[in-house]
Amino acid sequence: MKKELLIIGSGFAGFWSALSAIRQSRELKKEEELQVTVVNRDEYLTIRPRLYEVSLEGLRVELNKYFKPLHIKLIIGKAEIINTEQNQVTVATEHGTRLLSYDYLILSSGSVLKAINIPGIEKTFNVDTFNGAQKLEDHLVQLAKKNFSGDGASTFVIAGSGLTGLEVATVIREKANKILADHHQKPIDFKVVLIEKAEKVGNYYSEKAQDYVIETLKTKDITVIAGVTLDGVSHNGARLSDGQFIASQTVVSTVGLVASSLSSFFKGEKDKQGRLHVNEYLQLEEHHNVLAAGDVANVPVDSQGNSSVMACQFSMFLGKWAGHNAVNGLFGQALKPYNYTDYVTCVDLGQQDGMLTTGWERTLLSSGIEGKTIKMEVTTKLIYPAEDVQTALEDSYPEVPNVSQSAV
Repeated sequence: MKKELLIIGSGFAGFWSALSAIRQSRELKKEEELQVTVVNRDEYLTIRPRLYEVSLEGLRVELNKYFKPLHIKLIIGKAEIINTEQNQVTVATEHGTRLLSYDYLILSSGSVLKAINIPGIEKTFNVDTFNGAQKLEDHLVQLAKKNFSGDGASTFVIAGSGLTGLEVATVIREKANKILADHHQKPIDFKVVLIEKAEKVGNYYSEKAQDYVIETLKTKDITVIAGVTLDGVSHNGARLSDGQFIASQTVVSTVGLVASSLSSFFKGEKDKQGRLHVNEYLQLEEHHNVLAAGDVANVPVDSQGNSSVMACQFSMFLGKWAGHNAVNGLFGQALKPYNYTDYVTCVDLGQQDGMLTTGWERTLLSSGIEGKTIKMEVTTKLIYPAEDVQTALEDSYPEVPNVSQSAV
């Protein structure tokens, strides 16, 4: 009887877990003794870091292009209950509830936008998921059909100035004007307002990088309101914590991520984002046959106290390690300690502008058109799986990359 490796979620971590598991089972000559099953909400690997972009074309990769040739079973559904005592997962599908058993489990169910308990939050838009990004685009299309007429129709409010907030704020004008052009209408001088609870945007960057962000926002005529939070949203605007009201028909929330709620089914320590603490092999200490990878995992990356962050550069490699270690664990082989200390951030700041930082201090390495080019190189090439299935399989080996060198 085959051993069952079950993977929950097929974002970057889950996708690469599945491929790495097949590769390692072949290495051990155990492929015929293993069944890899992936549960995902749809049939795509969504290139999530690009959902803010002007166009949504090409931002999803068909999973079965890779899974079918490798005999990986894909189940479309939502994992709802994990019974760690019985090694079973309850999955809701369009055809009813399924109960899946596993010998080894990889939890790679990712993260979701942090819930904000304010009146009207359901009226905000987001680019956290493909469906969310599509909903925003559909909304802009409807406004474009009316030439963005009406109170607040040509004003965009972006809540949160993390990387996603910066990217949405600096690109949304271009996106809206492209939609107008598609409808044979002239460009509009849209107003963009970026709100941030800290006293200064980009305070997570080094001083030089932060200065570049602030200057770029100023150059692009983006209004920054710092030291405030979103206090309420209505159909015609946003109310801020200082009492200001901004007329807008498009309020986009980018305020932080939290780990998938499936982490609650496991014992052990969790961080403030709800991520599970794992050891150097990505194992949960209290669940010998469970690994966590991607946005749901908190794994130390160095001796200075830094840990992985919710970013595709970590999720991809966590997945490669997780699949490898799950197969080795199933067949009594030594596990491979996770080893990845490199850290960069790439941010798109609109036409002709972008930024690459390196290290945990987020030191500015490249900016302007050079920074933009690097960002596009990373997000349109480096984070996509190879077109050829065999090449992608070979790429799933868990080895230490140098993201800084790859980016430049």
